[in-house]
Formats: sequence, C-alpha cells, structure tokens
Amino acid sequence: MTSLSPVELARRVELTLARPDATRRDLEQLCAAAREQGSHAVCVCGSQVELACSLLEGSEVKVTGLIGF
Repeated sequence: MTSLSPVELARRVELTLARPDATRRDLEQLCAAAREQGSHAVCVCGSQVELACSLLEGSEVKVTGLIGF
C-alpha cells in the first residue's frame, strides 16, 4: 500500500456544500478552505456554481454542481 502525503491526499478530496439554503458566506468559507488545502474540487448546488467559479478563479480547484440531489 502506498502512503499519500497530506498534500497528495488533499488533491484527491472534494469539499461539498449540498445545503440549498447555504449562504454566500458559507460558500466563501468552503472555497477559501478548498483553495488553502489544495483540494481537487468543490461540489455545490447548481444555483451556486457560477459564484463558486468566480471565488475560485485563478486556482486549480475545480467546481462541480449537484443536479436533482
């Protein structure tokens, strides 16, 4: 079994905010954490994809959207 460093592990993790009532502040905190940790992606409700993309612009963190969850 190969061990992953904390950085390698973070690159494989997706942070999720699936609450439809999540606030802008919630999304800002999620995106800041993903950027800081070097996460692979954030997964948010479809209505929050555009804002998440703008918050993560210039980073390598990807944005994925939940549809019909």
